[in-house]
Amino acid sequence: MKAFLLRGGVRVGLSLLLVSIVSTQFGSVCAKRLFAVAGPDAAAALRLICATLVLFAALRPWRDVPRLGGWKSVVIYGVCIGLMNSFFYQAISRIPLGIAVAIEFAGPLTVAVAASRCRQDLFSVFLAVSGLLLILPWNSVDASLDAAGIVFAVLAGVCWGCYIIFGRRAGGQAGTVAVAWGMLAGALIVTPWAAVSSGFLLFNQTMLKQALPMAVLVGTLSSALPYGLEMVALRLVPQQAFGVMMSLEPAAAALFGFALLSEALSLRQWTAIGLVVAASILVTRNPGRS
Repeated sequence: MKAFLLRGGVRVGLSLLLVSIVSTQFGSVCAKRLFAVAGPDAAAALRLICATLVLFAALRPWRDVPRLGGWKSVVIYGVCIGLMNSFFYQAISRIPLGIAVAIEFAGPLTVAVAASRCRQDLFSVFLAVSGLLLILPWNSVDASLDAAGIVFAVLAGVCWGCYIIFGRRAGGQAGTVAVAWGMLAGALIVTPWAAVSSGFLLFNQTMLKQALPMAVLVGTLSSALPYGLEMVALRLVPQQAFGVMMSLEPAAAALFGFALLSEALSLRQWTAIGLVVAASILVTRNPGRS
């Protein structure tokens, strides 16, 4: 298997990234269907719990427990994971998937631009801001775009930016197992709130029987599988190509939302998503990045 991956090189790596993008967005589609049974808070908790179990089975992190000094970064990283998932699920329960992902992308884009030493990235900022402004409901035609959903997507973006910053620190201090411990911390943060907000239906046997199979699917498709594929792809694909591929996420989310959830977007909203994608591509292709 290793020899096959090495022979395929970049081509195999890009294929793995494409599968990762498809897996992530299909997982989000499944999550929206899960809301009908469990609601966004419970769905986020179940996703994190299932993803934690999968990662613990795959990585066996108890064999490499972080040192005392590394736990702080791991816990903060886990809080970012938990809040990011909760806010994102609250967002996509109110607004179309493509819109939510485009707004959320402002988080990692801000982190990338902040780390840049290139003035040309100011143009990327202009594109991204223009796209985000186009998304906002300026007239009665777009009045159906829920304001709370937009706010939750912004909060998810903030958490995504923090996730990148503290994830780097946690990975540097605890290694690969940081993601498993971080996912556990995120699940422990989100689950009590989800239980309270759902009137403790989260622990109801009937609800679990209905929601658990879909939750396992969501946790695998949205977290465990993409993480594994991206870890392999990072070894095969140049960093710039990796960034460009991942910048296609908002467009992929919009296409999945349209095809599988009947979430039709206006021309202005498609243009907005295109501007955000373009901004992300320009930033990740910039050779002057720190």
